[in-house]
Amino acid sequence: GFILLNLRGLHDPAHAERELVDLLFFPTGGGKTEAYLGLAAFSLVLRRLRNPGRRGAGVNVLMRYTLRLLTLDQLGRASALVCALELERRGRLKSGDTKLGDWPFEIGLWVGSAATPNRMGGRGDKGPSADTTAYRRVRAFKSDSRRSASPIPLENCPWCGTKFATQSFRLLPSDEAPLDLRIICVNAKCEFTGDSPLPIVAVDEPIYRRLPGFLIATVDKFAALPWIGPSGKLFGNVERSDKDGFYSAAEPGRGLPLGGPLLPPELIIQDELHLISGPLGTIAGVYETAIGQLAERDLGNGRKLRPKIIASTATVKQAEAQIRALFGRPHSMVFPPPGPDRRDSFFSQTHTSDKTPARLYLGVGAQGRSLKVVLLRTSLALLSAGQTLFKQAGGKSPKNPVDPYMTLLGYFNSLRELGGSRRIVEDEVTSQLRRYAARRRRD
Repeated sequence: GFILLNLRGLHDPAHAERELVDLLFFPTGGGKTEAYLGLAAFSLVLRRLRNPGRRGAGVNVLMRYTLRLLTLDQLGRASALVCALELERRGRLKSGDTKLGDWPFEIGLWVGSAATPNRMGGRGDKGPSADTTAYRRVRAFKSDSRRSASPIPLENCPWCGTKFATQSFRLLPSDEAPLDLRIICVNAKCEFTGDSPLPIVAVDEPIYRRLPGFLIATVDKFAALPWIGPSGKLFGNVERSDKDGFYSAAEPGRGLPLGGPLLPPELIIQDELHLISGPLGTIAGVYETAIGQLAERDLGNGRKLRPKIIASTATVKQAEAQIRALFGRPHSMVFPPPGPDRRDSFFSQTHTSDKTPARLYLGVGAQGRSLKVVLLRTSLALLSAGQTLFKQAGGKSPKNPVDPYMTLLGYFNSLRELGGSRRIVEDEVTSQLRRYAARRRRD
């Protein structure tokens, strides 16, 4: 339903719904990601059909997150979509159908150097950022894959699920002076193995050259826009291309003329909208103004081409005011729309715990007690109860239903809190669990 409602705004750049910000307001696990990925696929294919050849390339979908871990989680799901589109394009190209163009569908990850390399680097590269280059990360991973992290934040092939190995990462055209980092699946039966690498670009320098149609980024990355000249190419400011990528006026003598710039991003997806508030929302709003201006194109007769904006969240309040302050768009629409029965919106229904297993949320009120004491007491109670039920259900067995409850997951606001809590768990919780049942009060 959400996809169908938004097709008109994506199909007709001059339609009034293009200016409307659609907010996908749905509970966690309800399918929000699949909904806006469907719109992304529609937008990517539509541009190729309307602009034959290389003019259909360029960054088309810009997806933004505020949390790096969430960004990396969504990368795998979005990568599977792009893999499907690329296989469709290759299949059509082999049969002589060129409607989807000769440039591959690709997905780019544009985040900080802690997650992905920002530079390719090479032999003899020195400086404070040399250790974070693709050259150093690939070499470190190949020499010791147990101690060194993967060069990109993906562990498995998004298409077949095979775990990446040391031979999955190749520096091209050579290890000493690489221009690209290509990811190869080691599964011989996978579609993306051998000479058919995965359509994933995870280093900033190749991103500026290849301009992947689907770009995932964190909000803070846009702070680099005024300082990195090639980042302007993400908005279609190129004039020539060759088999390796696209080039702007600042890179003379490379490639053949395109006949004009590429189109700017036409679909902007902001996930977890409720996190873009307060001071972060103020800063993000400043960059939204600049990004909106960079992605704007003149259609003539006083009409402007602006990107369609989709936002999603599982919890938000005063959404219309927040959208107006963040994006500068006066109108928004919430999906699914509110109806007379909050338990049945046609698109979703609220089930009772008798029909669908529910979750129980408990708050621990311990005035005058420190966080460490509360953590210790609650951990002891939960872990000991889990162990008791685990034994009653038959002990160690892959079919034991209590097995998930044998793991206690904790969230912390800072590394300092995490460090202190870790010491409590390792020292106090482990030792006290052994004698907890013997000294427990019994009624």
